[in-house]
Amino acid sequence: MASDQQRLAWIEKVSEAERRVSALRTVLVGEAEAAGSAMRVRHTPLRDWMAASGQHSPRQAAATVWRARELELRPRVQEAATRGRITLDQASAINQALNGLPADLDRDQREHAETLILDAAAHTPAEKLRSMSETLVAHVAPSLAETPEQRGARLEARDARARARRCLRFGAETDGSVDFSGNLPVLDGRRLQQVVQAIADREYRSAKDTHDRRRLLETPQQRLADALSTLVVAAQAVENPSSSPSEGASPGLPAAATQVMVVMPYEGLLDRACDRGVLMDGTAVSPAELRLRACEADLVPVVLGTGSTVLDMGRRHRLAPPGLRLAVALRDGGCAFPGCTTPMWHCDVHHVVPWQLGGPTSLGNLVALCRSHHRLVEPSSPSRLDDGTFEPVDQWQVRIDSRGLPEFLPPRAVDPAQVPVRKVASHAQLLLDTG
Repeated sequence: MASDQQRLAWIEKVSEAERRVSALRTVLVGEAEAAGSAMRVRHTPLRDWMAASGQHSPRQAAATVWRARELELRPRVQEAATRGRITLDQASAINQALNGLPADLDRDQREHAETLILDAAAHTPAEKLRSMSETLVAHVAPSLAETPEQRGARLEARDARARARRCLRFGAETDGSVDFSGNLPVLDGRRLQQVVQAIADREYRSAKDTHDRRRLLETPQQRLADALSTLVVAAQAVENPSSSPSEGASPGLPAAATQVMVVMPYEGLLDRACDRGVLMDGTAVSPAELRLRACEADLVPVVLGTGSTVLDMGRRHRLAPPGLRLAVALRDGGCAFPGCTTPMWHCDVHHVVPWQLGGPTSLGNLVALCRSHHRLVEPSSPSRLDDGTFEPVDQWQVRIDSRGLPEFLPPRAVDPAQVPVRKVASHAQLLLDTG
């Protein structure tokens, strides 16, 4: 016989109690770990003792111990968690944001930053708290805020770490299923997420249109799993176009399913993407990744002018259409860099004159490059000198020679004369050399 207001109040009280109990458990885990209780009583590490019941996996137990250690380092964050003001996920995000503050901050500035982020946690989810380091620095120490160059370097270092830890793991078969997990760099992960979600959404709309009760009862997670299988079938059809319809037929992929939207200032686009962009979920994209992806990925720039006014959105004509990509493949024979044997289906199509600088999407301005050599020749942001002027970076460059073939200019540090080098075995060059 409770009123609606009472039901909502009960939910709030139970949610607060849940937060407090979870935090208290984490504090107890931290104290037991610090005291070595499990080793003295059970002669085993605490994480193994926690996983012994089988209700928690060893990975979950280890994560709990790690989170407890992390929470102990910040008493004010720990107190907020045990009082039920923040969740454990928020506490972890706060720690991550505070750990990202510059080392030059003094004690008062760090305490001020901690106060600001704890206040913000009352109305901010964990994923946004995690990215608040720059905002905190701007409030507590504006003079220490990053320059665009420093920010770009930090994001590029982050991208390098993400590439280094990319992985995909498949487990053993269990009752007819295979468990798998892994991680991808953020743009690759978002593209996979969006194409799978687009397929799942299309199938759900189809089920609603046809009143298919069985398919409508599927969970969102089941629809995503089916969508991933659909994506695999579509990829097989592309790799094996000569297969029979029963083997290679696929429902196809939704149009523009792999688009990733990036927001960036108009000046940043004109300046060869020297500053970062931001995905729609707030994830920062490094300048180097923007320059790289602008050549190949279906990445839609939302260009902002003064007052964050949208000046342009889309301009997908920079992407090489299938026929033009085939022409590049016939000319370059895969990656055009001398000595590289990477096949075309693992290559990007790079604009010699960057698209954002007016370079056309035409055969005379495109070259096939594998990911490694693409990064090697993609124009870097110029270096800022002490007098405020900019100096081009000494790096590999690519251009199209008088015969319409790609050639590469080494950095002056490698060859002071910068004698062009060319790939010997490209399809077009063999035709020109042999008639």
